[in-house]
Amino acid sequence: MDLRIIEDALIKYPNRFSLTMMAAARAKELNEGDKTVLEKSKGDKPIVQALEELAQGAIVPGTREEMALVREARRAAREKALMDAEEKEAEELGDLSTASPDPAPEA
Repeated sequence: MDLRIIEDALIKYPNRFSLTMMAAARAKELNEGDKTVLEKSKGDKPIVQALEELAQGAIVPGTREEMALVREARRAAREKALMDAEEKEAEELGDLSTASPDPAPEA
């Protein structure tokens, strides 16, 4: 990683803790499939892309309240997906148990 990226990001966001939290949140989004807003090579890791986006001002981080709402929405979406998967599995198991057994071969 080029240290200039970190230095540039620290100039824009001097609080190292906040910068770390913002970069980690953005890197997680990139890992989950979000596209980077910069023209970068595919070889860069998501954390490097996130730091560069922050350093260049390509993204505007949200407030703590906004980030809390985003985290809550993601948590709710994960719980709903888990419940849907469990319901689907239960339906499939229910269909298997109600299916008629194969007829016994005649001897």
